Parts: sequence; C-alpha cells; structure tokens
Amino acid sequence: MRAMISRGCAQRGSGKADADAVPKFNVTRTTPHSAESIFAIVADVGSYKEFLPLMTQSRVMHRKTLPDGRESFDATTTIVHDKLRIHETMHSHVIVDRESSTVTAHSADGPLKSLDTRWAIRPLPNGGSEIEFSVDYALKSRSLQFLLSGMFDLVVRKIMNAFEARADEIYGSRSASS
Repeated sequence: MRAMISRGCAQRGSGKADADAVPKFNVTRTTPHSAESIFAIVADVGSYKEFLPLMTQSRVMHRKTLPDGRESFDATTTIVHDKLRIHETMHSHVIVDRESSTVTAHSADGPLKSLDTRWAIRPLPNGGSEIEFSVDYALKSRSLQFLLSGMFDLVVRKIMNAFEARADEIYGSRSASS
C-alpha cells in the first residue's frame, strides 16, 4: 500500500504564521478494497469502538437525512488511556455524503478548541480505492498541544491502519492485483 503523510500548519488571514496556527495532518493510501466497502466502514461511526485503538465508546444520535441527500448526525466518542490518565469524551457533528464519498466531522469540546476530520474515498480502475484522511486540530492547552504535536502524525497513521485492518477483517485481505 502506498502511504503519504504531509504535515503543515494552516495559517489564518494574512498568511503570516501565528500562535494559533492549526496543525494539519493528511494520510493518503491505496487499498485493494472497493471504495464502497471502505466508505461503509468510515460512515459507520457507531462501530468505531469495535476497532479503533483506545476508543471505548462510539454512539450516534439525532440521525437525519438533509434535503440535499447527505446524512447528518451527532456522535459521542470516548478515548481512554489508563497509563496517561486520559479519559476524554468528545461530541462531534458528522456529515456523510454518499455522492462524493466523503465523511466530515467537527468537534469543539473537552480538551479541544477544534477538531475537524475529513475522509475522502475514491475508486481506482483496478477495483481498489484511494483513501485520504485529513485532520486539523487545536487544543485548548498550548502546552498539551506542544506535547502532542510531535506524535500526532503517528496517531493519524494508527487510525488509518485500524481502518485498513477493519476492512481486511470484514472483507478479507486481498492483494492489490486481485
């Protein structure tokens, strides 16, 4: 599988660096699984607790179909890491767009000033798919932001790995040539 991570800072307004610049992480990978299969896993936020590391709860509420056909819902997820004494619950607003094969989420509670994620899944000619996962985040605590910034790319990779492993578990592991 091809993997690419780009790490940079989004800059506001004038284009000058500022103290509140938001780190942005992107991971793009190809997988032998179809775009429809990967999209089904990404869109099923309620099952994240079954396969994402450290996630102990993932619950979907207030699901509705918007006039343009997209799906909208709120999600509650809980992350627990006993050794680091982390026990955080986040509430997100999620938009699932089947037509464009994207899933976006926004959260701004708990330790987060903001967290925006976007999944985009594109079909490939060989029947596989390209998965792009991007994360923009800012924490309320600048010291925690500084501590986590060095390892956040690893966290993003682990999340992508978990989704790929879930696809292999559900649909079977396939080689890129199949």
